[in-house]
Amino acid sequence: MHGVRAAIPQTSPLANGEFATIRERLIKIGARVVEHIARIRVQLPTSRPEWVLFRTVALRLMPSGP
Repeated sequence: MHGVRAAIPQTSPLANGEFATIRERLIKIGARVVEHIARIRVQLPTSRPEWVLFRTVALRLMPSGP
């Protein structure tokens, strides 16, 4: 959770939010995980109010490179 909080941009109200708030807004979303031979796909719901913030955090947490 510390890593997720650190990945949130400082301009966001969740940057200094409690872990429970971050979990409810970003992590506790219904997603469908589909496993293929070479990759894993995560299908997010079409209704996600914090999608821009979620995408920003996800991209910051992804390791760079292949």
